[in-house]
Amino acid sequence: MARAREIDPTAASRATTDSGAQHRRLEDAFFDVAIDMLCLLDFDGYFRRLNPAWEKTLGYTLEELMSRPFIEFVHPDDRERTLRQNAEVRAGGKALSFENRYICKDGSSRWLRWNAAPDEAHQGIYSVARDVTESKRASEEREQLVVELRAALAEVQTLREILPICSYCRKIRDDENYWLTVEDYIGQNTATRFSHGICPHCLETHPELQHDEPGSA
Repeated sequence: MARAREIDPTAASRATTDSGAQHRRLEDAFFDVAIDMLCLLDFDGYFRRLNPAWEKTLGYTLEELMSRPFIEFVHPDDRERTLRQNAEVRAGGKALSFENRYICKDGSSRWLRWNAAPDEAHQGIYSVARDVTESKRASEEREQLVVELRAALAEVQTLREILPICSYCRKIRDDENYWLTVEDYIGQNTATRFSHGICPHCLETHPELQHDEPGSA
């Protein structure tokens, strides 16, 4: 009968160590070349690990970012809801497409969109953030353009409601630059038709018109 092969504990341990080292090298390679901002945030509020994309986006060194609580880099107007979201993730939830602003070293701010999940065993939060500043700016510009276009259309509509009328003969100029009587203009542009008569004021100030009044003898 063939004898069972004995396992060398030292060799097995070395193989496990080599496999772990290879896994870490692969992880480091992906971490370093990622375009998005990757991080591991401790439950105590400090960054434990960041990839180089953070330096490129915010202008701080990785050492500067890891030396202070993460919330100090968040825009003051976004800190309260950011802390609420952080508490939800630490309690076992996830952040999906959460957006907030981070302050850059030069004083400007960038919009970041986050996905995050907790690691209870290691008391940390794994997160990936994407800089969406330009897309949000483009969206705001589109919204502003829509507002301006609506205002322009409203102004055009208002201008069309203002009719150019001769202060002497009271004729109205149409869109083709022809001067029409009020009756002709309204008749061409609406379904209104006129019946003619003489008002009491005109009859009083111009007695001779009484003979023109319909129904007069």
